[in-house]
Amino acid sequence: MAKKLFSRDRNRLGLIGIGLAVILFLAINLLADAWLTTTRLDLTEDRLFTLSEGTKEVLRDIDEPVDLRLYYTEQLDEIGPYFSGHARRVEELLAAYQRLSGGKVRVERLDPAPFSPEEDLAVAEGLEGLPISDDGTLAYFGLTGRNSTDDLEAIRYLAPERANFLEYDLTRMIGDLANPDKTVVAVLGDLPLMGAQINRFQPWKVLEAMYQFFDVRFLGGKQGAIDDDVAVLMLAQPHNVDPATLYAIDQFVMRGGRILAFVDPLAEAMAAGGGMNPMADPGGDAVAALEPLLAAWGVAITDGEVIGDQTAAQRVSARLGGRQVVIDYLPWLSLGPGHLAQDDVVTGELQRLNLNSAGAISAREGATTTIEPLVVSSPLAMAIAADQIRNDPDPARLIADFAPAGSSFTLAARVSGPVKSAFPDGPPEGVESAAEHLAEARQPLNLILVADADLLADATWVRAQDLLGQEIVVPIANNGDFAINALDNLAGTPGLISLRGRGLIDRPFEVVRDMERAAEHQFRAKEQELRAKIEETERKIRALQEEEQQSGVILTAAQQQEIESFRGEMITLRQELRAVQRSLREDVERLATGIKIVNIWAVPVLIALLAIALALVRRARTARGASPAT
Repeated sequence: MAKKLFSRDRNRLGLIGIGLAVILFLAINLLADAWLTTTRLDLTEDRLFTLSEGTKEVLRDIDEPVDLRLYYTEQLDEIGPYFSGHARRVEELLAAYQRLSGGKVRVERLDPAPFSPEEDLAVAEGLEGLPISDDGTLAYFGLTGRNSTDDLEAIRYLAPERANFLEYDLTRMIGDLANPDKTVVAVLGDLPLMGAQINRFQPWKVLEAMYQFFDVRFLGGKQGAIDDDVAVLMLAQPHNVDPATLYAIDQFVMRGGRILAFVDPLAEAMAAGGGMNPMADPGGDAVAALEPLLAAWGVAITDGEVIGDQTAAQRVSARLGGRQVVIDYLPWLSLGPGHLAQDDVVTGELQRLNLNSAGAISAREGATTTIEPLVVSSPLAMAIAADQIRNDPDPARLIADFAPAGSSFTLAARVSGPVKSAFPDGPPEGVESAAEHLAEARQPLNLILVADADLLADATWVRAQDLLGQEIVVPIANNGDFAINALDNLAGTPGLISLRGRGLIDRPFEVVRDMERAAEHQFRAKEQELRAKIEETERKIRALQEEEQQSGVILTAAQQQEIESFRGEMITLRQELRAVQRSLREDVERLATGIKIVNIWAVPVLIALLAIALALVRRARTARGASPAT
């Protein structure tokens, strides 16, 4: 009897405990919802939900109110959490902006329902409508802002695909409205930043970003001097530079001007789309054109050579031996954090840079400047003659001939220190200058030098996606962030730098890529050897057959036997080749199968094991509790 009463009381206490646990759980959630509305725990790798110091700095420095209007059509909720979840995050972020700005950022939320005054206002302020039904009904999800002088900024569509860049977009808008006077950046060079015939004269995305942050001026033709109000001069692959312009750049540096230079030994974007100057030579040499300045600055770029990297090579589709294959292309690099300087504000928060046929930067003997690498290759890299890839490159041949140098190459660098003029005796012959000649710089050189210009091209770092009839541009690398970071840093406005590079939509499977790369370099040389033998065998067969056709004499039995022998050898070689090609994928396929098994069965198996363990523990406790009564 006592045992039954004890068991009944224990069950009753258990039920009471469960009820109290449920009540406690609900109470904690209600209290958290009321008291911890501003508290967040950000466990994401890139701290996507944590406001950066740059945002806090921008919000603290606001002097006059900034009025924001968030347009969100409630009908988008019917599509599902794709829009509603992102809208909730936007509202939470804007609420944090309001709080941190001390009320200087004011937010108004509007529902631009079809045919409403709010919809008219959204259209008037430049927002893009999203078609959500066959009858042409449009929905809106965007943000506009105005400052005290009625300047208007707009994010025409708050794309969920750009969720990782949401803080960047919002803070950039507020920063522009709070500080309408922009730093002047002058651009000089032949790179087709404003577009070319190949892309229907659409400006490159990096230029659109530059317009958002800076007052951009393009310098064309012969330059007698660089204006004093220019904070940063951006050299964009100048192929054709006359002595007067070289002297103007030199004296700009002597006066303390800052330089961001993209100097590429092989600018593929120039060959594909022409340049800014229609009279410029598309095959011109920017390295040679700027040689006097580079020498004065104590740096050199390998002319006629580009860097190939086995560990960072991008995968491309190429036709080899009549088959379309995916293969590493050594001169096209995708560089992760391990290749980027983590202690420099320009590259410290970037996740990936894509470079195409970049050169190498080195210090000259006796240089007075210091080179601080920003972007480097791995030690498994080598210099490749530009002529090998200029026309009809062979990715497989590059892999077969690969011989790593064993040391890293510097692809982009910060260069600083005292410098003297490249024209110590004054202006070059035939050039007149009204300004005083400076033979030595008034301030240390402040230069960021990049041995690649293709990283600015859209095809290198962005991809366009179609969503509900709208073209959305999604970054796959931080190339644009790198350019803007460099300009910001050189211009002396580092407040926004920490906003960029806070995550990417596209993340590669690094283990799979390493396995693919290892298989690639293990088997590709053997593949090339087999292909060469097959081609030689085919050549011998064709030679014998052509001899028979030209002479009209039937081949002897020995010659016929020789042809059959060649054919048998060729079949054997082809079988070996197929086996090698099949080996390229076997390890990756095994890994993919293992990943699928883990994803599908790991969690259920763990839960089942945990349940069994708990049941065994409970049974053991019950047995121990029952043993004294027995």
